[in-house]
Amino acid sequence: MRPKRLFAKSADKMGVRLTLQEHTADVVIVGERLLEATGQAQLRALGLHGDRWETRLWRELPLAALLHDVGKSNSFFQRMVTGTGLVPQPLRHEAVSFWIVRQPPMRRWVEGIVEEPAAFEWVLWAVAGHHRKFPPARAEAEPMEVYLGHDDFRATLQWGVDRLKIAPPEPMDDVILRFAPPRVSVMREFVDAGGEAEDLLQAMTRERPEEARYLALLKACLIAADVAGSIRRRGDRSMADWVGRAFARVPSIEDLDGIVRKKLSRITKPDPEKDNFRYKVGSANERVVFVRAGCGSGKTLAAYQWAARTAERLGRGLRVFFCYPTTGTASEGYRDYLKDADLPSALIHGRAEVDMKLLGLGDDEPGDSDADPKGEDEPGRAAVDTAGALEHWSTPLVSCTVDTVLGLMQNNRRGVYLWPSVAGSAVVFDEIHSYDERLFAAFLRFIQEMRGVPCLLMTASLPETRLQEIRAALARNGERLGEVEGPSGHETILRYKREIVDSPWDRVRSALAAGKKVLWVVNTVDEAIKLAELADAQGARPLLYHSRFRYRDRGRRHQHVIDAFRLSGPVLAITTQVAEMSLDLSADLLVTELAPIYALIQRLGRLNRYATHDDPWPFVVYCRPDSPGPYQKDELDEAEKWLAALGDRDLSQRRLVEAWLQQPEPAREPVPCAWIDGGFMTRPTELRKGTPGIEIILPEDAEAVRGRSVRPEEVRIPMLTPPDRDWHTWPEVALCKVPPPGRVDYHVLRGARWIR
Repeated sequence: MRPKRLFAKSADKMGVRLTLQEHTADVVIVGERLLEATGQAQLRALGLHGDRWETRLWRELPLAALLHDVGKSNSFFQRMVTGTGLVPQPLRHEAVSFWIVRQPPMRRWVEGIVEEPAAFEWVLWAVAGHHRKFPPARAEAEPMEVYLGHDDFRATLQWGVDRLKIAPPEPMDDVILRFAPPRVSVMREFVDAGGEAEDLLQAMTRERPEEARYLALLKACLIAADVAGSIRRRGDRSMADWVGRAFARVPSIEDLDGIVRKKLSRITKPDPEKDNFRYKVGSANERVVFVRAGCGSGKTLAAYQWAARTAERLGRGLRVFFCYPTTGTASEGYRDYLKDADLPSALIHGRAEVDMKLLGLGDDEPGDSDADPKGEDEPGRAAVDTAGALEHWSTPLVSCTVDTVLGLMQNNRRGVYLWPSVAGSAVVFDEIHSYDERLFAAFLRFIQEMRGVPCLLMTASLPETRLQEIRAALARNGERLGEVEGPSGHETILRYKREIVDSPWDRVRSALAAGKKVLWVVNTVDEAIKLAELADAQGARPLLYHSRFRYRDRGRRHQHVIDAFRLSGPVLAITTQVAEMSLDLSADLLVTELAPIYALIQRLGRLNRYATHDDPWPFVVYCRPDSPGPYQKDELDEAEKWLAALGDRDLSQRRLVEAWLQQPEPAREPVPCAWIDGGFMTRPTELRKGTPGIEIILPEDAEAVRGRSVRPEEVRIPMLTPPDRDWHTWPEVALCKVPPPGRVDYHVLRGARWIR
């Protein structure tokens, strides 16, 4: 039965159901506001300069917004939103929109508006890719009615004609699409269209690679307009009004300088060398600046100075995204620099609400557990990420995981939603040595393609091959990498001396007896737990810290370890890789398993951290593990060669790095960038190399999560894949497996392990 009205949305909590025309108008108007507020920044970010690109964007985005949901004018979708039928849809609505716009009358109309030959395809692909799904058609017995002659369909297009001041399209009649054999022409059309799209994109971008960047921009901007337009209001303001005000909030130069001054006011002893280091970082004129400086050299403070001076040079306000490799380092960066800042700031990662609560900030009420699953790209997370991303459109300073920004390159939800904000920002990438191959590849594409986004790259050490890749990525644009080394005096202090011992236990016991602080780092959680049990049996009372805790317990454990190292008296902390970046402490003795060079350098950064003169303290690399996991065998082989090159002499941070630069690194295969290389599909792909494992919620916590008295992110535990063959059948809560009672041994001081 033909519906009387065409709706775009299901009824909300108040029973209001938006028509196709109402929702389309919201998206078009918000899209126009986005262009007013960020259009030039988006084009500048991707190096698309000149009136041509601005004219195209202003013409093509509103047109794509007008057409993006015309495919909802079909019988399956209308039955779904009105609750009169939940039959699976043979085609998603964006696929139907794609089909409608390709029909000859619509094609002639759109081509007459956009003028440039390729522009029709770009508008078409933006319409097709305005969601991150574009599945193939499914053969269904029931045909689909497409209401192209419906009064609401025509009224929607007429609203756009009046709004955009364009010629009207030819009237069209309703159409019936059949999917079941032998009438499979519609399904065949989608397969053919996909192949044609890929061929056209490759041919076009070979001659004009900037077209691929423009298509990525157009799709991302339409997605942002659709997301914002669907929300409609923020508080008492319409979304269109709120968008303009949100993007006007940027930190001033004085705001950024104020953070530096406040931090320096807490430092009692002046350090002219570090002052000069900050000045050199801030004075670097290149768009992309690489800073290599050891732990404790003041890199983060220099980054704020760089952001202030960069905004000053460019003559415009800049949001700043500080990108860290892990949730722990992002939270530490927020706590140390932004928690008490005099302007709005935000912490963004999957467990940010928990960390804000541990910092004494944020909302103490539990969130919607069903809308907050384990990963940034799980289906139920859409509502959380949508609201969060829009909130951060108006945030001047952001501390986040690097996935938040680089996720854009692989169409990850949060990264795509944040695109209009990132486009007008400066971005600081910290600890870039820790990126795996996929993440580093996405990072290289980001700094290469984002030709108008200032970037600061920071690390204590980096293989020469990776540094060369960074230089090469910029050279493709005719750009030069700015490079700043850390303060020379700080880098050349002799801090470390390797000791060769038969057993590390004798060395550890003597250090503890002398009241020293000992940090013992191993490569796996299981080894850490075994080692802690052995130490406990010997009366050493170790502090155990690793990743396999409930997240809220892990946060408290993290702070407990740091506090113990700040107090007087002996301490033995046994940890895994979590010590390498997020633990701000200084040990008197470091004991570590053999690990890759970058990991050993980071672990050494926790030894004798605050030295001001030559006074080397001991470290022990005591064994090569029987299994290289979680690392590769060749990484441990290179680490052994590196240690041999270091010898038994006293060592500085610079000497560690220089010895590493002599070690070769294997070449990497290029990783495609889904955002720019993906054509008309906005399909998300993995940003990082996947690791085997699952997240669980203990049975005793599952009921609290279901009852919404606890946030699921507070009690999730990352685990290796269970030994049980039937673990796939375990129940779930918030997209985490709930193991049967008796399968997990958990203690707040020891963490979790499987009971075998």
